Amino acid sequence: MADDGRAGPVERRRQGGIEVLTVRVAEIYQADVIHRIGQAVRQAFSSADASAFVLDLSDVTFLTSGALGMIIHLRSQLLEQGRDLALASAGGEVARVLACTRLAEIMPVYPTVEAAVRELGCPGP
Repeated sequence: MADDGRAGPVERRRQGGIEVLTVRVAEIYQADVIHRIGQAVRQAFSSADASAFVLDLSDVTFLTSGALGMIIHLRSQLLEQGRDLALASAGGEVARVLACTRLAEIMPVYPTVEAAVRELGCPGP
């Protein structure tokens, strides 16, 4: 991934103390694409000092169970480090898949990146 955060399947930007990772792949179903996205996200995890990350799915129109498995695994890796991963801005078919799989029951899912950043940026009770 290039230093400007724009090359590859994931674009990075800092919003407050949260690292926002925007997936720039519309359809996530091929194993090599899932692998490249996972690598880019793990690279962001290792190079950012953020306590939380938001995976922005606004550009994603389709994903498979393999992609969902990758997201769950990535979140588990962060939780082991005392950090968190939330999903945001899923629309259409992707939002339906997240609802049908009840992913929101095991990880935070927000309607917008701004809502996720606002919630994750607030310290707990």
